[in-house]
Amino acid sequence: MNIVLIITLLFFVFWKGDWRNWEKYYPSMLYIALAATIYETISYEEFHLWEFKKDIFFSKFNVHLLHNLVVNPLVVLLYLSNYPMHKRRFLYNVKWITGFWFVEIIASKAQMITYYNGWNLAWSLLFIIVMFPMVHLHHRNKTLALPLSVAISMLLLVLFHYV
Repeated sequence: MNIVLIITLLFFVFWKGDWRNWEKYYPSMLYIALAATIYETISYEEFHLWEFKKDIFFSKFNVHLLHNLVVNPLVVLLYLSNYPMHKRRFLYNVKWITGFWFVEIIASKAQMITYYNGWNLAWSLLFIIVMFPMVHLHHRNKTLALPLSVAISMLLLVLFHYV
């Protein structure tokens, strides 16, 4: 299933992504990769909220690496490079949130991802509702997005009894 996801994502990124100006989106692509990697580092030993499962082609480590360093940055490139300049921003975000959550629902039903410590699909939806606007905010105003990201992360750590 991860291969299907990657191939589908690559198709859409090459078809709809702004490859000519990828440098413009690169800081936000790194932002999402770093955020995912920090989560992996914090949760490495014992505190997972969600965890990808291995498949026929990839070990669990490689699945996480693939999502953190390939899938998430490519999603950001596709999302930001098609972001509407004026109207329809709300609908654009709703489309992305719904699509991303739908993919997670499929992954959950296919047992490609499991949830721990009280995390579930409803929490994932709330996370995604915050994630896409935060990516856009990071693209527009890194100075505001970075401390806000730390604050949101700390809130999640407290809510899920990590600290």
